[in-house]
Amino acid sequence: MLPPSLGSIPEVKEEYPGACLTERTARLLQFIELGPPDLCNIYKHSVNAKRESGEIGTFLYFVGVDTSSVASIAAHLQSLANLMTSKAQYWFGEKKHWKVPQLTYCTFNAFSKLDVRVTVHIPGKFGIQILNQDGKMIQDNLNEKQLDKVWIETFVTSVTRAVLESEDNEDANKLGGVVEIRKINPFNNGVASKELLNNYFTGFEQLFFQGTKLGCNVDFPQPTAVNNYLVDGFLKVVELTQSYSQGMEILQRLYKTEPGLISIIAKLQLLKQDEIEAVKTMYKGIQKNKRDANTLVLQAEYCLDKKKPELALELAKQAVKSSPSDYFTWSVLVKCYTKLGDFENALLTLNSCPMNSHKERYQLKRVVPIKTHDELHLPSPLDVTLDEVSNLQSNDISYEHRNLDPQLANLPAANLKSTYAKAYDLLTEIVAKTGWEQLLKYRAKVFVMEEEYKKDKKTTANGHLRKASTQSSVNVNVNVNDASTTATPSVVESDVESTVAVKSPTQKPLDAAASVAPEAPTVEDETNYDEEFKKKRLCERWLDNLFMLLYEDLRAFTMWQTESLHFQAQQMEYKKTTLEWEILGSIAYRLKHFKEGAVAFSNALSGRFSAKSQREMLKYYLKEHSRLITKNTSSFNSNPNFIQNYSKMMNQLSEKILESIVRLLVWNHRWYSDFSPFLLLALSDLVAWEGSVKIESSVKALYSEVKLPGSGSKDGAVKDQKEDRFSNHGVIEMMKDLNDDYIKLYNLNNADE
Repeated sequence: MLPPSLGSIPEVKEEYPGACLTERTARLLQFIELGPPDLCNIYKHSVNAKRESGEIGTFLYFVGVDTSSVASIAAHLQSLANLMTSKAQYWFGEKKHWKVPQLTYCTFNAFSKLDVRVTVHIPGKFGIQILNQDGKMIQDNLNEKQLDKVWIETFVTSVTRAVLESEDNEDANKLGGVVEIRKINPFNNGVASKELLNNYFTGFEQLFFQGTKLGCNVDFPQPTAVNNYLVDGFLKVVELTQSYSQGMEILQRLYKTEPGLISIIAKLQLLKQDEIEAVKTMYKGIQKNKRDANTLVLQAEYCLDKKKPELALELAKQAVKSSPSDYFTWSVLVKCYTKLGDFENALLTLNSCPMNSHKERYQLKRVVPIKTHDELHLPSPLDVTLDEVSNLQSNDISYEHRNLDPQLANLPAANLKSTYAKAYDLLTEIVAKTGWEQLLKYRAKVFVMEEEYKKDKKTTANGHLRKASTQSSVNVNVNVNDASTTATPSVVESDVESTVAVKSPTQKPLDAAASVAPEAPTVEDETNYDEEFKKKRLCERWLDNLFMLLYEDLRAFTMWQTESLHFQAQQMEYKKTTLEWEILGSIAYRLKHFKEGAVAFSNALSGRFSAKSQREMLKYYLKEHSRLITKNTSSFNSNPNFIQNYSKMMNQLSEKILESIVRLLVWNHRWYSDFSPFLLLALSDLVAWEGSVKIESSVKALYSEVKLPGSGSKDGAVKDQKEDRFSNHGVIEMMKDLNDDYIKLYNLNNADE
């Protein structure tokens, strides 16, 4: 682990010393599931001032700290105090030398819903407080055995919180995000990390049957013994450290008590790429329990990955029968119908998906509100820098936001949350195969449209009553208590406007004959209409809204492509700001136009560095790398030219992947984060493909330090005099640290090759 510097400690100035602790205590009842990040409160005063008159309070958040005991937390606080008193710090433009007499560290125990607080007084003693959600101290009521249990729960919660928080999908410095947070890699600290890993596995095994207390992701309405954050965190830790044997031993022991773990065992075998054993395990699990939805879904997804949707279909249907209230079973069934080209059933199944509007994906949230940005002290770490990444100016970003194209601002699909975002992804999978015009035809065929509803209402008013359609939205005999399977009069009335026909993004009418006056319907036509109408279903309001959002995305994408072609024809440069290219790339990715999206993100990076664009490009490179490997494996060609071209493409992709990883690691380090599961897994894959020796050599060749004349600074504060600075400073050391204390420590694939 790279040693921290003063520039890697963000702080927020308090209104008065200890204010953040008071605020956290007042909000304890609001902490749910895994809870907020750990909070560190610091008392400090200038060495030239008395404590009584010059003391101020600051705070910041932490994740990844070893919270397994009082001693480990006290050691962390002591090292933080030593760092802050070791040398002068530029504090809001003034150079100050601090004394730190007191620090308090707070961490939330999600199992027992307790807030554990350790206070260190320097020099001298330390104390511990344990608060329940009512804010009452209960540490005196706990015996030694209970206290040990609290520490195990607190530690497991901290590790789970660190590996599951969703930084990897968002820009760490996004508007409104928590920037005053330091993220430490718990698995990158030499022998201590090995001990921490063993402690975590021991704690997981002890607390497995309490995992439901931590909550679950948005795919499930309620946590179960198998579907919860504790199990998700365990799988992520095993994957990060490649401790598959140790993880498998733990699961095998727990399986004797909880047979439902068979799906997790199979999932772990798939992560290990032991597909033969995984298939055997899935078969064994389904034979023992034909209604195990988790194993059925896992096997269905495996069949889909192997391009066998016809095999996956029956498994997905059985999964829906077994667990009709879970979103994830229905979503797999939608994928099966989409892959098979049965788009009518895909839409009907999507319409039946149970949505979890009350749940959101877990992410770290600020506990103590910040009134003004003047309270934030955000220094720049100078131990690791990369010119194009570290020198990014906030003024440039602000200018782009102020001058953003209004047609690209606030596209609603970008703000979808929870299962609605997942459902939108399924809808875009369908439109990517059918096209917009054809999708509207399928939509009109399976759902009651506005004109039909009005006609039916008029007919009903004249005394012709219709029977409600009883045809299931999917061809499975499932009785689901879902809004999509029954239609009460109140639902019908509320959905009058939810079936408005949407025109295509090109603004052309769907049917040219629509403007022609229709002929008078015959009795036979009326009968056919009645039969067709009975087969249709009401479209859920949320799905109807997704169609509207899809239209907005398609309109923006079509306009972009049209303008781009026009500029190419005129041999003119098509100019957009980095932010606009970033938004266009996101639209293309949402619509499954990955090549166009990659072009947009690449154009964005040509203007300036963008963490989001770089992250999306890294995902694209990884996907292309996997696609080339699969293509080469499935169609082996002994042609020398093919082999040469294949090797060249793979080398180019590996270089781009390495460059993306390095740039994102430097960016994260700039914003006080040294832990990103996504980047660590990407680096692990690259090591498995290329070997650590080749990667280390490439880093030394590409990122050697170059001394440049210019104005230097320390801890983010600009000095008056000019001094030499380094381009690409500290990158080699950062990557060497990861190689020694992560790749080799856990003996990842090809770690020594």
